[in-house]
Amino acid sequence: MKTLEKVNYKGFIWPIIVGIVLWCLTPIRPSGLSPQAWEMFAVFVATIVGCITKPLPIGGTTLVGLVVTVLVGLAPMKDVVNDKGVVVNQGVLSSFGNSAAWLIAMAFIMAHGISKTGLGNRIAYWMIEKFGKKSLGIGYAITGLEVILGALIPSNSARTGGVVWPVVESVAKEGYDSKPNDPSRKKIGAYIDFTAFHANILSTALFVTGAAPNMVAQQMAAQQHYEISWAGWFFAAIIPVAVCAVIVPWIIYKMYPPEIKETPDAKKWADERLKKMGPMSKPEKIMTAVFCMSLVMWVLSGFFKIPQFDATFIAFLAVSILLITGVLTMEDALKETGAWNILIWLSILMFMASKLISYGFISWFAKLVQSGLHGISWGIVLAVLVLLMFYTHYFFASGTAHMTALYLPFLSVAVATGAPLGLSAMLLAFTGAFNASTTHYANGPASILATTGYVKQGEWWKMNFVLGLVYLVIFGTIGTLWMKVIGVW
Repeated sequence: MKTLEKVNYKGFIWPIIVGIVLWCLTPIRPSGLSPQAWEMFAVFVATIVGCITKPLPIGGTTLVGLVVTVLVGLAPMKDVVNDKGVVVNQGVLSSFGNSAAWLIAMAFIMAHGISKTGLGNRIAYWMIEKFGKKSLGIGYAITGLEVILGALIPSNSARTGGVVWPVVESVAKEGYDSKPNDPSRKKIGAYIDFTAFHANILSTALFVTGAAPNMVAQQMAAQQHYEISWAGWFFAAIIPVAVCAVIVPWIIYKMYPPEIKETPDAKKWADERLKKMGPMSKPEKIMTAVFCMSLVMWVLSGFFKIPQFDATFIAFLAVSILLITGVLTMEDALKETGAWNILIWLSILMFMASKLISYGFISWFAKLVQSGLHGISWGIVLAVLVLLMFYTHYFFASGTAHMTALYLPFLSVAVATGAPLGLSAMLLAFTGAFNASTTHYANGPASILATTGYVKQGEWWKMNFVLGLVYLVIFGTIGTLWMKVIGVW
């Protein structure tokens, strides 16, 4: 006899309460906000609470939130266009055309190819051979790998999904039999999974081409007549990022210690595994070639604005080649459920965040901050703005959307109160990189690494809260002093 699937109905209680309470406050909403803006805020907050209480898996929770958005009239199903063919109201179906979500999905499928061919195992064995005497050493190795890739690949999601995650998975599973959604995850998999995420934050913060939000900040700073060059960003970031690269893996190691601390026989074991694998197989060679091609094209996409070099298109191209050459089958792609799950929930959350912007909630919030900080010294104003830039990311599933909405208003507020332009521009830009240390939906890499089964959602939020404070202190003190030394302000 068939039975119904298990649903955590208790998990619906808090999202419903929060949503209804906020919705009922619409008549007494703050002045300057339209009813639609406040109602969208209510639905969005209720959905985020649902992602925390988890009445359904996050894909199902966000899908319910999307249905509510349509039912209450805050968004149509299809785009509404005027007589001139211009979209005047974005429909929910358009959310599933989000390029960042598709990039992550394709990166997951590419990662399946790296695992299926054995290339990931080969890389993992090599890493264990070189750095595997201690688990902390593997953490530093992954951090170094990410930092190097940050200069080459202008998409933080592509770096994590296409390169780093397959290595982490192979090291954990094949190297130490540490499996996701299993007590063995604590052997080492959970530690290096979480370390890989923070390594991505550091690689993003080090280069202006490290991720799309950085380049948004660069363009918006220019509107305030401050030019951020590649070298200028790099030299401003190098010291705070270097300090973080040394202490963050160690903090994670102490806060979230792996059960396996030392593996004195790791080199011998890895050597034996590499010998057993023998020479690279044909699928491995094709996977390596496609992987290298993707790397080169991702690098070039940071310098040439050619449609065919779009990061998402490159991921589609790589997957197509893997299918044509027989490295992957369509069944392999369809079985990669993590890719399709992320495509659903990340697309929906980013759509909701875009509605908050289009209904004017974010612009109202920026003006509120500006008026509330009038007459206060610039140092306090800038500190408050950095904190707001960081903690408001709990309401965003996209760093690009967050930076687009708040960077220029916040920079304008800081400069208007007398804060140095260069310091304000760089601190707010760096905050847009490390504010990913908030939620499991904070950006693409978070969406990938928080859903692998190695780190539980509660652990992710708690540890990120601590490390968020670490970033705020290091960039706010060491970063500020360093930028004074090199003449940024």
